[in-house]
Order: sequence, then C-alpha cells, then structure tokens
Amino acid sequence: MTGMRKWIAAHRKLVVLLGGAVVWVAGIALFVSWGHPLDKTLMNAALWAVFMAGSLTFQARRERKAATKLDAQGAILAYVRYPDSRPGSLSGIWNMGVATFDGPTTMKFQPAVYDTLEPSGRPTTFSALATRSSEPRRIDRKEQKYVTHQGFQAIGLTADKGDIEVAARPESLRRILDVVTGSPGP
Repeated sequence: MTGMRKWIAAHRKLVVLLGGAVVWVAGIALFVSWGHPLDKTLMNAALWAVFMAGSLTFQARRERKAATKLDAQGAILAYVRYPDSRPGSLSGIWNMGVATFDGPTTMKFQPAVYDTLEPSGRPTTFSALATRSSEPRRIDRKEQKYVTHQGFQAIGLTADKGDIEVAARPESLRRILDVVTGSPGP
C-alpha cells in the first residue's frame, strides 16, 4: 500500500487526470441509466467533472495556504483528544486546532474551526510532555469522521493533564516527536 501512495505522490497530475476521466465516465453511465439523450448526457457529465475538479482544486489550494501560514508561525494543524476519557464524553472526540511549542516539554493547543482556523474557545497548555509511542499509527475508519484531513496519523503523549493523542500529518508528527524527545530532525 505504501508503494502505491508513493507512486501517486510522484505522479499527482496523472492521477488527477485519470480521476477526472473516471468521474466523467461515471457521469455518463449515471445519466444514460436515467434515460437522458446522449448529447445532453455528454454535456452534463463534462460539467459535472469540471465542477468536481474545480472543487477539489480550491480545497487543495485552501489547505496549502493554511499550511504555509502555519509554517510561517511555527505552528502545526493538529487534532487532540483524551483517549482515556469516559465513554460518551466529548473529550474522547478529536478536536481540531493549532499546536505550538514553547520548549521541549510544553505544547499550547488552540482549538480552531473552519478552513480559516478561526480560534474557538480557550487554549490549553500541556506541560511535562513525554511520548507514549515512538511510531505514529494510522487513524482507523471510526476516527476519520472527526479527523477530516487526509493522510493524518496519530501519536500518544503523556502530559500533566493526562494521556493525550495528537493527530497530524506525518511530517508534523515527526516535528512533535523531535521537539518532545529533544532529538534533532533530519
């Protein structure tokens, strides 16, 4: 599976082109199954494919802008949750926000909403950070309804407020592990 992801990352434009073709063909099949005439079907499927491509392009652009903005501030887009919270508690749900570090043992987490990362609520400062797991884990399907960004992984940390899990992109998790363990990054 990892080999396929590397190939996709290396051939992103080809994958986008093939994805657009698949959406267009799926649109044709859908409209034909509904009994539309062929000329309208081709046009509707093409418009549908252009709309989907435009939506994905704008979403990717927004995510790149947010990542650039956060990198300039030395911050990380992350999700935080308390894995040992009581069943049904909101603390067990992933909370999106911005994480910054004030040294190797202190992380400030500002909850945020929307793609613009508007602050929502009070920031939480986690002190006395230590790693519970040295390798990131994949986020399972049940958790993906809360962690809406693609490609995010999670690590476990121990803090003054109890055990927490942080989900972020793999390169961001590597930065977190480097800060917490005090080892220099590659």
